[in-house]
Amino acid sequence: MAQNQDAQPPHTATLTRGDTHAAPASPAWQRFIRSEWAVALLVLAIYGLFLARSLGAGGDPRSFIIIGSNFIDRPGPSALIKPDPALHYTRVGYDGQFCYYIALDPVNAPTYIDFPAYRYTRILYPITARLLALGQPALIPYTLILVNWLAIGGGVLALGAWLKRKGCSPWVAVVYGLYPGLFISLQRDLTEPLAYALVALAIYLFDFGGRRRLLWAGISFALAALTRESAALFAIVYALAVLLAFNGETTWSARIQANWLRAALFLTLALAPLALWKGFLLLWLKSTGIPSDLSPELLPFAGIASLWPWQTNQIAEVIALICPALICAGMGIWALWRRSWSVEIWALLANIQLFVVMLAPPPYIEIFGSERVTTGVVLAACCCVPIIDRLTGKRRWWFWGSSILWQALIPLIVILAA
Repeated sequence: MAQNQDAQPPHTATLTRGDTHAAPASPAWQRFIRSEWAVALLVLAIYGLFLARSLGAGGDPRSFIIIGSNFIDRPGPSALIKPDPALHYTRVGYDGQFCYYIALDPVNAPTYIDFPAYRYTRILYPITARLLALGQPALIPYTLILVNWLAIGGGVLALGAWLKRKGCSPWVAVVYGLYPGLFISLQRDLTEPLAYALVALAIYLFDFGGRRRLLWAGISFALAALTRESAALFAIVYALAVLLAFNGETTWSARIQANWLRAALFLTLALAPLALWKGFLLLWLKSTGIPSDLSPELLPFAGIASLWPWQTNQIAEVIALICPALICAGMGIWALWRRSWSVEIWALLANIQLFVVMLAPPPYIEIFGSERVTTGVVLAACCCVPIIDRLTGKRRWWFWGSSILWQALIPLIVILAA
């Protein structure tokens, strides 16, 4: 695993004594279209139309939460977490309700949560929404949506800027921005948009953060892990990249000896806040916060295989999640065989292994769960485009083919989520 070198800056025309004409500058609108800002604003506009349609004409932002009567009807100490006769509740609800309860009443919410230590591990999203709402309960349903909407745009912006600095079109980031897992997360008040926006920012800072790049990247990885613990996988892979970075050493052992302290400090910065927070939760809630049925499967694809005979959800997951993951994994393994041992390739393979191949049965039960869990796979695949471009001469059949499969279920998910 080797740390990538920055892409060479694009050639620019220079005037010499013999020059008669300078290369004309592109119009400002063309420069804007080719920028990461155009990509991010387009994605924000697309999701903004969805939000305007959902919230316009008196739409209630609490409909995004999908509250379950099983939880909100529980007797408990909170004066804020109470049923509203004006709202219709499902029996069980969805995971976003727990973010809402934590944002609404952080101290008393555990009574109303299925696995309190597990849900509280993902603390940054609900607390950010609470802070933006200035603690006003009526505003929290709006700020939960606002945080995710801005996080999707911010993640696309960071990824697009990274791609551009790597010599690739920032428009590749559209594939990540319009991934159905992010739409599901926005529509259901979930943690993935903020978590992976912070991962995208950390990746940008890791390569282009200046002299203190490891400090800023480590902080961003730490915030991502406090939003969703699965984001810690990226931090671990990037810490290994620091450990094995080439700085003139002739052997792997020499690299490790030269880099171990920097790598250890980086990993500590990225993961210590999560470890300390989980320690606090253990003392407070008397639990490690890890439901046993979500533990990774040891046999490949045992999670989805256990649901045989498959229903429509599982068939869709094979087509839209497993098939593109296998395509990307094949390209990643081929890149390693071609001695392209970049951190982006390892991050892609690690995400596919943990969140597709070893994924436990519960996320595979319905498409909404598996789509959002695999968001990191799509982000990692986008980051591999500049790396694999150098091996294929920019033949991206693998990426566009995977993208078509990833996006294939958008119409179905939009209909089901309506």
